[in-house]
Amino acid sequence: MGTLQILFLIVIWVLPAILFNCKMDKKEQQELKNEFKNPFALFGVGFVVIGLLLFSSGYISSLKLPQHIGAIMVVTSWFTTSIVGRKRKKVSFVTSIALMLLGVIGIAVYSCLI
Repeated sequence: MGTLQILFLIVIWVLPAILFNCKMDKKEQQELKNEFKNPFALFGVGFVVIGLLLFSSGYISSLKLPQHIGAIMVVTSWFTTSIVGRKRKKVSFVTSIALMLLGVIGIAVYSCLI
């Protein structure tokens, strides 16, 4: 792995954390900490962000394992968000089914590209 790839990996993992914390005051940071104690926040936002970072890291470093783990995390979050959104009645049944079908199509496309 080249120096530029290592540098890029460091930037994509560190830069969002730095920018995320610098733009918030203490009250907003505390509200965010309280919000992340909710399990839905972990599956909804956390898995997507970490999954995309892992997928990108695997793609940049040409390692398949982080790519697969990242893709699994994104798909898991996708299904969890659509199911919980339906249970909380924030999205309709048709929208929830459409989101799940898009997730299945995404899995099929990803498995064909492996």
